[in-house]
Amino acid sequence: MRVLIFVLMILLTIITNSPARTLEEIIANIGSYTPEELQQAINSLPQQEKLKLQLLLLTYAGENKKVKELLKKLYSGKLVSNVILLPKNLPAIVVDKTNEILYVVRMDRGVPYIVRKFPCITGKRPGDKLEEGDQRTPEGIYFPMYWKTNLPPIYGLGAFPLNYPNLLDRKILKRNGHGIWIHGTDNPNRPPHSTNGCIVLKNEYLKELKRLIVPRRTPVIIVSHLSYASKNEFLSEQKSLIDFVLHWKRAWEETPVNIKPYLNCYSNSFVWERGNYNQWVSYKKEVTKYKKWIKIKLEDLTAAKDGRILKFGNLYVVRMRLIYRSNNYNSITNKILYIIKEGKQWKILGEENL
Repeated sequence: MRVLIFVLMILLTIITNSPARTLEEIIANIGSYTPEELQQAINSLPQQEKLKLQLLLLTYAGENKKVKELLKKLYSGKLVSNVILLPKNLPAIVVDKTNEILYVVRMDRGVPYIVRKFPCITGKRPGDKLEEGDQRTPEGIYFPMYWKTNLPPIYGLGAFPLNYPNLLDRKILKRNGHGIWIHGTDNPNRPPHSTNGCIVLKNEYLKELKRLIVPRRTPVIIVSHLSYASKNEFLSEQKSLIDFVLHWKRAWEETPVNIKPYLNCYSNSFVWERGNYNQWVSYKKEVTKYKKWIKIKLEDLTAAKDGRILKFGNLYVVRMRLIYRSNNYNSITNKILYIIKEGKQWKILGEENL
């Protein structure tokens, strides 16, 4: 083991002028590399990404003291990049399952800051939820649907049911289960990692959190570990994502004239409640035939980044209040877009109303 770590540490010290990549990209495609290509990919990592790899190796070797020193070096001055955009006065909730800490995050001058944190309790088993009864807390981005009271004592003060499983859980990830709540407890000595999948707080903490949560608006981002980015990295990703959402909105308004730019915003793997991408295209073309004009207004935008690296990379969730007007139909909806990157292009992987 020590020989392996020594060899990999040497690799980490090699700095080349190759194009920068991320450690996440290498991990996502690791099965496609030859040993020589893998070495070259590691060599081409920027220094910040090499520090991440070094952190993984030291953790695996049990070098806890060095891990703490490296964590401090790696994340000094970093922003929590799971929260990308929030409306004014609306906080986000980020749950670190591993350390069992619930963070309250707000935006200030366009960047996120942790303003409060509470100890919490999560599922008995580690890892992402896969199926009903596996006693794991799901990872992903969800929304509290409503406040529920008059429950058995095990739920304490009350509960916020989350919208798990969401569209992506059901249609893409093929996850099932139900009843994932944020709730209280009447047992002040409840042990860590002791729930069947819910997120549990002491009643006193839940009472404070309840004042901050707005049903169907407050994002709840559940991760194994927080994600971090420098301010420049964060602002670049934030601008790119929001620019794409605004492009999607303008393309939708132009569909009576030309529907192609709008459809190009969607992945070929797109899903919605009624089917797949081809069914979506057929539906949109049929509806658009009767449109003379469309006007759309986006309000209350929220954007968050999933902590997982899935088969399609990172997943981003954008929620908005969408005011739609046309010559033959008007509506106001709470819309959610599930967005990914295919190569360098943003694409919508799923769309639903909350």
